[in-house]
Amino acid sequence: MDGYAQCLEDLSLASRILAQHGIVDGFGHISCRDPRSPKDQYLLARNLAPALVGPEDIVAWRISDAEPVDPKSPRGFLERCIHSEIYRQFEDVEAVVHFHSPDIIPYGLMPIPLKAVFHMASFLGAVAAPIFDIGDAFGPETDMLIRNTTHGAALAEAFTPPVPSAPTRPLVLMRGHGATLTAPSLKLAVFRAIYTQTNARILTSLSTLAGGAQNAAQMTRFLTSEECEASMAANAGQVARSWDVWCRELEKRR
Repeated sequence: MDGYAQCLEDLSLASRILAQHGIVDGFGHISCRDPRSPKDQYLLARNLAPALVGPEDIVAWRISDAEPVDPKSPRGFLERCIHSEIYRQFEDVEAVVHFHSPDIIPYGLMPIPLKAVFHMASFLGAVAAPIFDIGDAFGPETDMLIRNTTHGAALAEAFTPPVPSAPTRPLVLMRGHGATLTAPSLKLAVFRAIYTQTNARILTSLSTLAGGAQNAAQMTRFLTSEECEASMAANAGQVARSWDVWCRELEKRR
């Protein structure tokens, strides 16, 4: 299998893995840069439920305007501008996930920081994930969706790192909508999405134990920046182990 064919296979697997883990349901999507032209194109499924995506459903899209490379391509996701604008603004991003996990949505609506509480989610860092509020950017009458490149560019700006030399932010919460996640590889994007959800579940359980979100925010011993960096380095070579397990789980469900 050549590199492009393998990319199509992996992207379709990634979509189904995210569905299996409840990161996405009938909605949500994952993309990656097109290895044939990574600066100009990205790969994203046609408008299809993530659990049903196969290699034949992947379409090439232009980064410049989120339009299909082949004008005869099937209809795409309405919110594909999320992906195109992130790729346009951040060269280090190789994969993007947009999802509406109910475990994540509360953290875009309440004052408890979503940051790393255990080593597998160390990529989240020691600083709370920013919250993008489309109402702040475009007024109170939107339908909350990222419908065009203007919306997409505004969301993408929220991924700007606090220090110019730092990597692109891994996660931006979206008030009343969900979240979008970035990674320097497709398999790492899946890894990050799954462990972001796990991190959120742990934080939610801590809120229960602490008697409320405010108490949890004050009492939780979040990972330090140094712990996050060390844990990320330790986990970097282990992504394939998780990927292989998740692929095997898909095979067992056939």
